[in-house]
Amino acid sequence: MLQDQEIPDVPECHAARARVAETAQELLDRVDSPVTIGVVGEYSVGKSLLLGTLLGCPDLLPVEERPTTGNITVLSLAAGESGSATRAADTTEIRYLSEAQLSRCVGDILSTLVDKLDRRHPELGAGAALAGYDPVTDPRGWAPFDSWYPCLWPTPAGASPAPVSPELIDDAHRDTVVELCRIRDALLSQRGRYSVLGHRALVARKIVNEALKLPPAKVTPKTPPKFTLQPFNSENIESDKDALSRSFPLIERVVQKVTVSPDHWALGGLLAEHPVQLLDFPGIGAAGSYGRDKSLSRRALVDVHTILLVVLSSRPESKGASEFWDMLLEDGRSADALGQAALVAANVFDRTHLPSLAALPGTALAVPDLLRHADELNGIHVYGSKFVRGRQDGIVVTSAVPAIRAYELSYTRLSDETRERVRAAMGKLPPPGERPWEPIAARLESTDPGNPWTPRLRAYDKDGGIDHLRHAIEDHVRRNGVGQKLERAERSRRKLDAALLTLRRQVYRAAAGGNAAYREIAETFAELRFLLDKRVRPALHALRRPDRLDGGGFEVPTHGDGEGATAPAAPPGLAETATAVHRAVFRWKEWHHLLERADRDPQHLVTKSGPPTSETGMRLDYPGFGDATGADGAVGDEDPAEDSSDAFIEHFGHTVEEWGSNGRQALREWCQDWAAHWQQEFAPLREWFADPGTSRLLIELYSRRRGTAKARRQLGDLWTCLNPGKAIEQVTPALDHREWDNEELEGHFPARPHHALAWHHLMRDLEEHIEERERHPLRIIELRQHTAVAAARAVTDLLDELLGVVTDKLVPLYDLASAALLDESDIVPPRQEPPDDSHGSPSHGPSGDSPDDHEDGARSGHDEQPIDRLISTWSVD
Repeated sequence: MLQDQEIPDVPECHAARARVAETAQELLDRVDSPVTIGVVGEYSVGKSLLLGTLLGCPDLLPVEERPTTGNITVLSLAAGESGSATRAADTTEIRYLSEAQLSRCVGDILSTLVDKLDRRHPELGAGAALAGYDPVTDPRGWAPFDSWYPCLWPTPAGASPAPVSPELIDDAHRDTVVELCRIRDALLSQRGRYSVLGHRALVARKIVNEALKLPPAKVTPKTPPKFTLQPFNSENIESDKDALSRSFPLIERVVQKVTVSPDHWALGGLLAEHPVQLLDFPGIGAAGSYGRDKSLSRRALVDVHTILLVVLSSRPESKGASEFWDMLLEDGRSADALGQAALVAANVFDRTHLPSLAALPGTALAVPDLLRHADELNGIHVYGSKFVRGRQDGIVVTSAVPAIRAYELSYTRLSDETRERVRAAMGKLPPPGERPWEPIAARLESTDPGNPWTPRLRAYDKDGGIDHLRHAIEDHVRRNGVGQKLERAERSRRKLDAALLTLRRQVYRAAAGGNAAYREIAETFAELRFLLDKRVRPALHALRRPDRLDGGGFEVPTHGDGEGATAPAAPPGLAETATAVHRAVFRWKEWHHLLERADRDPQHLVTKSGPPTSETGMRLDYPGFGDATGADGAVGDEDPAEDSSDAFIEHFGHTVEEWGSNGRQALREWCQDWAAHWQQEFAPLREWFADPGTSRLLIELYSRRRGTAKARRQLGDLWTCLNPGKAIEQVTPALDHREWDNEELEGHFPARPHHALAWHHLMRDLEEHIEERERHPLRIIELRQHTAVAAARAVTDLLDELLGVVTDKLVPLYDLASAALLDESDIVPPRQEPPDDSHGSPSHGPSGDSPDDHEDGARSGHDEQPIDRLISTWSVD
């Protein structure tokens, strides 16, 4: 039906027609694509060895101590025959970037370089020389880039001094230039009609493994890199290892078919339901191809349905993991949607230190107590929960080395160095059959049978957690993978809807002339004014209300009025947070110990502790106690912790910091969800504003009505408000600037710091009625209440302050955008334009109608076009 539409011969119409074709193809590709599992993480976290072990072949992928995976590696899975081993096909498909993909990749790297240099060293003129410049398609080729980048290095003797001293320029900027030079050299080293761009080649797997490794990290060169011509073409890359290696910068991905042994992982049922691919992404942070890898990963992650984030158990918080997460958020997915799509594998768990049971006496053990005494487990809990949005079944602890031993997997094709590392790690494992984590798992289960750590630790003891990880992936793909695939397809459908409407608008605009275009501006501004004044700004202003603590929290307005309005996830409620902090303080074991001491006292007063007794060192423990902890929590005759305010202040500080951190994270996630919601809501308007024809009209109109300088500011305000994702990027860093210090926390605590309390043995005895008052259980209850109130106030004051940071930045932004909208009376064509009486005025008559005025697609004064029938049919379907 689209081919029946006559496209007016104007650039805007042809561009809109191309956009429809592009988005339609994107939708088709997403509908037909297999379910994809993206394996992401920082380099050196053991992704490749873990992935090979997961599939039953540890040496499936190159595994080295230095970063090796320099491309996106797609493992297309197939189920093997019973009794067969997991194996990779003898040939590997190499997919090269198309010219358009390469252009986008180089553009990403260049724009990042220009932005950083213009902020840090504007004297270098990076923006003036390179902004908007595309060396891949520009007729000048790489010449402008080649003539500019030497300014980052010291100038030769006798030459004019550089605008910025080279010592002040970060080597990271020079490394980015070196990477761009590698891409340039590879692109220009191709020969004629045998260009590899857009090419697909089948190459022997052995050649691929040897050729496609990242070069060893090198010291930043002391002089500007020179062009190096190393010819290759689409024919010799299939047999020449060196030629394939030289083409590395132009490769988009490597596709390897893997047949998985059903004896190791029975994938037959899952693959019968949906084709599945594993995508091993380059490790963020690796030297050699950082900018290229980041650009390709960002674009490929858009179509990933399940995300397996691999982190080190000993250091789960990593810059690389956060960068991958930021890439996904930039695509417009909300934090909640990403949490549903994510799994976390805390890898290399065999290096995790087993908590000392001496520090965890008794038989019962609660998860919070374990996490307080095990920093590595706490890190996995905190940062894993952040990525999976609290879904504890989405976190697995695992390690390839114990799994290799448990399943007796061969790893002979690994390099000598890697084999030796695996053997050394295997030698440090406990003897086969021994389960070192079982005592802790059992104690956790006895306290809380439903806790997530018991099955997690037992699964690790069994086989390094590999079977647990396999089941987690299968369950996630079945429950969420297809849903995520359909969600990505739905996004493409909405983009196609917007592209079709843009094409229809351009067709009618070209046919009707200028008046229709100005009427369209007026109608679009009316729509935007409604969104800003009735939906966005009231919701933001409501966050500034002074009554947020009244009535158990505050109501946040929905994202809309009336039918179709959606309710956002609210920012952390202050009243709810205060209640949770109250409960946390009331659960402190110190209160329980003190009240128990009062229960045991004949006068029902908190008994004073006794002074330490001298020890001979000869006492034996009576059988049955098992440890030296008394019923009141004191160890031996030492001073109980609850006899001094220091223990309470320390606990107070931990509670305030923990709940403050939780609230800060919740507020950050709300900001991301808010931005994702409005990024999607504003998508059609952004498309309209970005249209070249619209842009020219708005610049002319605003310049004529407001003057050039004000036009630039106000159109900038409008464009900024339509990009809430970019606005939030400027807000969230400010949330991390507020930290507590010890003196401030002590100031919030409702008792004197470093002070013995009334029931301490060092406190002298007072008159009987004073002792009764000071050691009465009501004093404990009062102190508990005051401490809870103080902790809640400290946390909610912090959240209120941080919420103020958010609103202080967003409210003025959207107020300015609302003020920047022209009134309908100002939206008129230039006066020198002769009136066209046959088509009516800009605001009335047939030609003044917007293309979207009529639901059936018909236009006043125009016959129905094929594009109208297409949109009508597409909407019904």
